[in-house]
Amino acid sequence: MTSAPSDRQISRRVKTAWGFGAVADGCKNAGFDVFLGLYYVTVLGLPGTMSGFAMLVALLVDAVSDPLVGSISDNFRSKWGRRHPFMISAAVPMALCFFALFSPPSGLDEGQLFAWLLFFSIGTRLSLTLYKVPADALGPEMTDHYDERTTLTSFRWAMGLGGGIILQVVGWLYFFEDRAAIAEGRLDLNNFPAFGVFVAITVAAAILVGTFGTRSVIPALSQVDETKRFSVQRFLHGMSSAFRSHSLRILLGAAVLSQTAVGVTEVLSVYLSTWFWGFDSDQMALLAGVGVLPLVLAVVAARRLSIAVGDKRTAFIRLVVALILWGPLAVLARVFGLAPENGSFWLLPFVVIHTSGIILLGVQIAILTSSMIMDVTDEVALESGERHEGIVMSTVSFAGKCTSGLGNFVGLSALQWIGFPSGDAAAIDAVAEKTILALGLIAGPGLILFYVAALLLIRRLRLTRERYAEIQTQLARRSAS
Repeated sequence: MTSAPSDRQISRRVKTAWGFGAVADGCKNAGFDVFLGLYYVTVLGLPGTMSGFAMLVALLVDAVSDPLVGSISDNFRSKWGRRHPFMISAAVPMALCFFALFSPPSGLDEGQLFAWLLFFSIGTRLSLTLYKVPADALGPEMTDHYDERTTLTSFRWAMGLGGGIILQVVGWLYFFEDRAAIAEGRLDLNNFPAFGVFVAITVAAAILVGTFGTRSVIPALSQVDETKRFSVQRFLHGMSSAFRSHSLRILLGAAVLSQTAVGVTEVLSVYLSTWFWGFDSDQMALLAGVGVLPLVLAVVAARRLSIAVGDKRTAFIRLVVALILWGPLAVLARVFGLAPENGSFWLLPFVVIHTSGIILLGVQIAILTSSMIMDVTDEVALESGERHEGIVMSTVSFAGKCTSGLGNFVGLSALQWIGFPSGDAAAIDAVAEKTILALGLIAGPGLILFYVAALLLIRRLRLTRERYAEIQTQLARRSAS
C-alpha cells in the first residue's frame, strides 16, 4: 500500500466535510441518549431493563459488525476508493430506521414494542457502521503527523457534538416545548414522530456531505494490494494483528469505560434536569445550547494541552483526574444544601457552569483518545507489516457506540432499579423525593467509578510522543528499503 499523505495535503474544506459527517453520529447519540430512552421508558412504559437490553444487544451486534466492515473496507477496491462506497450506502437506511424508531405502530404490547425497538436500533447502528467506520479510517490515511491528527480529530468531534447540541436545542424549543406545565411537552407521545422525521433528514444530509466532500482525497489515499481480497481468513488475521497491540487494548478499554460514563450522563440528563433541578423546556434548551462554548474551547485546547504537557497520554490523565474531582460537585452541593433551590434565579447559572466544565473536560478526553487510536494504526502497521486502518479505527466507532449502548443499558436499568415511574405517575410533582435523590447520586458520584477505571488503564499506555517518533522512523526506513 502507498503511505499516508502529509498534513499539507488536507484542505480546510476536506477537514470540514470529514468533520461534518460526524453530525450523523452526534444526532444519533443525542437522539438515543436524550430522547429515545425517555420515549420508550417514561412515555410508552417499556421497562427500563428491557429498553436497556435492546440497546445492549444492538451494541453486541456492533462488536462484530464494526471490525468486519473495517476489514472489508481495508480490502475493497473501486473507482471510489476503499471507503466511500460504504459511506454513501448508509444515508437512506439510517434515515429510515431512525424515523421508524420514533414512530412505532399504536397498540403494540410490551413484547412487540421491545422487538420494534430492538430491530430498528440494530438497523440504525448497522447503517451508522457503514458510514462511520470507513469514514474514521480516512483520518489516519489523510495524515501521519502526531499533532495534526489531534487537530483533524478535533474537527470531527466539534461538528459531531455540535450537531447533537443543536438537535437538543431544536428538540426542547420546538418539538417538546412546554406550554402549560413543566415536562408537558416531553411526555406527550404525539410529539415524537415529527422529531424522528427531522433527525432522519439531518443524518442523511450529514452522511452525504461527509461522503461527497472528501472524494477529492481518494487518489492520495493508501490503496489495497491488488492481489489481496477480503476473506474470513484475512479478517481474522487483521483482528489478530490489531488486537495484539498492547496500546490498542489499553485505549479501547479506557474509551469504552469513559464513553459508557458519558452515555449514562446523557441518558439521565433529561431526568436530572426535569425532576432533580426542575427545569422547563426553555431552560433545558439554554442548558444544551451553552454547551457550544466549552465545546469550542475543548477543540482549541486539546492539541495545545497535549503539546504543553509533553504527549497525549499525560494530557488524558490530567483531564480524567480533573473530571473525577469536578463531575459530582453539583449533585453533592444539592445533597449538602449548598446549591440554589429549585426555582431560584441562580440555579440555572449554577448548573450551566458545572455542565460546561464537564463538557470542556470530557470532549478533550474523547479527542485525545481518538487521536491516540489513530497513532496505533502506525504501531500495528510496524508490528504486522500491513495497514489495518479500518479494523483499528473501528474501535473508535465501537467505543462511541458504547455511549448509547452500555450507557443506555446502565442508565435505563438504573431507572428501573430505583423505581422511577412512567406515564401519569411521572408527572413533575408525583415522583417521590427518595427516588429523585437516588437519581442524582447515580448521575453524579456514581459515575466516578468508570473514570477511575479508565485512569488506571491509561497509566499503563506506552505509546508516548517519543515512541511514536520511533515508529515513524522505522516505517520510513522500511518504506525506503
